[in-house]
Amino acid sequence: MASADAKELDEKPAVDAPPKVALPAPAPPETTDDPLFEALWAKVVDAWDDDKTHAAILEYSLNAERLPDLAGRYRVLKDDAVKGERAKKRLDAIVLAATQLMMSMKTPAESRIPLPITLTVVALLACAVAFVAYAVMHRN
Repeated sequence: MASADAKELDEKPAVDAPPKVALPAPAPPETTDDPLFEALWAKVVDAWDDDKTHAAILEYSLNAERLPDLAGRYRVLKDDAVKGERAKKRLDAIVLAATQLMMSMKTPAESRIPLPITLTVVALLACAVAFVAYAVMHRN
């Protein structure tokens, strides 16, 4: 039985490299229920080299809270030979815009009156009350 296993090992060819697997094509972007977003995206694709169309859809996406949809559209195109470089730049712009949006929504730090100021005011009020009480008691 051991010799049969040895024959099987000798008969099987050695594997030098794993078989090449074709990567799947990027999925087409999902359509949204926003016709204005879809129209702007169509203009962006038609006039890919025009920065104004890219800026317009970024601004609209910020206002309409569609940054994830826009990022998905650019992400699909980032590996494209022709559109890849601009798509990567636009993804960076989306990240920057999202970061600025988050920072603008940050809650401000809680502002408290410092303890020394509070104690000083309390001491001054206590002195004023004591002075008024002394004045009222020692009136002639």
